Amino acid sequence: MISDVNIGTTASMIEKMNIQQPAKLSQPPEELIGTQNEKIFVFHTQRCGFDNRFISEFTVLGRKFTTIDQYFVWQKARYFGDLEIASEILLIRNPITIRRIEKRIREYKQSEWYSVRNKASDALITQASTSEFYWSNGLSPTSKGLKDLSQWEGENNLGKLLMELRSEINTSIY
Repeated sequence: MISDVNIGTTASMIEKMNIQQPAKLSQPPEELIGTQNEKIFVFHTQRCGFDNRFISEFTVLGRKFTTIDQYFVWQKARYFGDLEIASEILLIRNPITIRRIEKRIREYKQSEWYSVRNKASDALITQASTSEFYWSNGLSPTSKGLKDLSQWEGENNLGKLLMELRSEINTSIY
């Protein structure tokens, strides 16, 4: 058994050795009751699945990412032409280290990044799945019909929900 004192060192060693760890279970957000008696779910740790730093491996453009944050920072470095930092980001699994490296992106301009980030505001969002027709578009991710909405067999309710949420967020902060 590892003592609490050595946990940080052990985690660092595991990361350096690139040992595959089993998927972590998400901790639920904290539930509060607001002043108007409404439920409020608060998440504030990377151990919660809602957090950008929650470790959950996925692949995009043939590259593996361990967190959404790692993907965002990689894209940011690529956009600003800092391929050295982009490559470095792909090698790191620790979300805190990724955030530190993000600050070293050359030529980074926050206002320009916000402009790029917000260009997705009108994009259609959909989940491709042949086994889930309520939440997805009902097509496989490789289907030629993805580009033709009339060929979608599912209701795409997850996409609709995400687009509605995006619209509400954009309306309230811009």
